[in-house]
Amino acid sequence: MVAFNDKILEVRANKFRRMYGISDDASIDFEKLLRTLDVLTVYRPLNGDISGMALRTKNSNFMLVNSNNSVGRQHFTIGHELYHLFVQEVFSFQMCKAGKFDKKDREEYNADVFSSYLLMPEVGIIKQIPEAELAWGGKISLATIIKLEQYFGVSRSAILIRLDKIGLLRSDYSKYTKDVKKSAIEHGYTVKLYEATNEASVIGNYGIKAKELFDKEKISESHYLSLMFDIGIDVDNLNVNEDDQEI
Repeated sequence: MVAFNDKILEVRANKFRRMYGISDDASIDFEKLLRTLDVLTVYRPLNGDISGMALRTKNSNFMLVNSNNSVGRQHFTIGHELYHLFVQEVFSFQMCKAGKFDKKDREEYNADVFSSYLLMPEVGIIKQIPEAELAWGGKISLATIIKLEQYFGVSRSAILIRLDKIGLLRSDYSKYTKDVKKSAIEHGYTVKLYEATNEASVIGNYGIKAKELFDKEKISESHYLSLMFDIGIDVDNLNVNEDDQEI
């Protein structure tokens, strides 16, 4: 068993990107990646500070993401859970509080570090920063910080922690953790990244399998309807316009 340190986790994160065709300077299309990995992913509002959960079995991988969290934190949670599912050598199940970077729980810390490297690769970050801000005596501007968090789809705190880890924060940036939405709007961005989705949705074959079980009469209609309702789909009251023609 390998005892991961931060450098090994960075290597693993970069290797993971290359393995699935994500360049070292690109942001991640999370839905596309999860479908490629065939991870059944459920977004659902959860109470408390649980960010998500991962479950690995012999034949499948499952992820639960708290949709009460902001979109940026949801993305970080996905990276965190991917560590458990695809990098951690001995794993079956874990309820998680992603983003704590708590060294008391080594694998939870590893998952946070891996997620940070996976979502925000150093090469990609450097390419987004003006040379004048990278130079000696330069300072990373708020405009650049917002551009980075929007590009990589992460929270303000996540990008600040990553920039600090790289050694690019040369002064106190705590003031930038305040009025996050206001600062984004003032720089011409929407606030979608900083807000919760508060909804149930699924990425993967959950609906396909539920319909298959119903069609094969393995489950009752009421059970099928209940399963679909659990992911926010009311089959009995679908509002679909069938008049449109496919091209």
